[in-house]
Amino acid sequence: MANYNLKIKGDRLSFQPKRDYKWKVILFTVVALITFIMIPTLNLNYETKWGIFAIGLLCGFTALYDFLFHFNVTYIFDQTTRNIYCKIPGLYTRQIITFDEAFILRIEEDCLLHYALSKKQNKYGNSYAISQSFGSNKKSRRRQETFETEVLSAIESFIHHLKVHTHY
Repeated sequence: MANYNLKIKGDRLSFQPKRDYKWKVILFTVVALITFIMIPTLNLNYETKWGIFAIGLLCGFTALYDFLFHFNVTYIFDQTTRNIYCKIPGLYTRQIITFDEAFILRIEEDCLLHYALSKKQNKYGNSYAISQSFGSNKKSRRRQETFETEVLSAIESFIHHLKVHTHY
């Protein structure tokens, strides 16, 4: 599934749950670039110029943070070690949960549903979001259905060690 960059190769399944941050990263990067390119050419007073630069700097840092810690976060399910890893490319890869401890949780917050990965013993403790938030409109319901049938079913099959048939 392109939205989640789902890949199944041998005994490993990987996907990126927050690929929807792409447009936010692009928007904030464009705002930051426009700010730093255009503002020096305008004849503005000192306080206004530095106020706008501060907004541009904040947009740039937000884009960088979202790119590193949201957009590129990858979850890896490894059947050989029976562990689930969280990977931030270029920074670290760490084991977060074993297959035996894994529990997929449906969480509803502010009328939005998303799926999270947590431990069976402490379901409502530390959890890791594995899907985008789904609303109640028609488009969100289609995205949710696609996630549940393509990604969630593959994850559950992988955790329970069933053979996953895919064409990705």
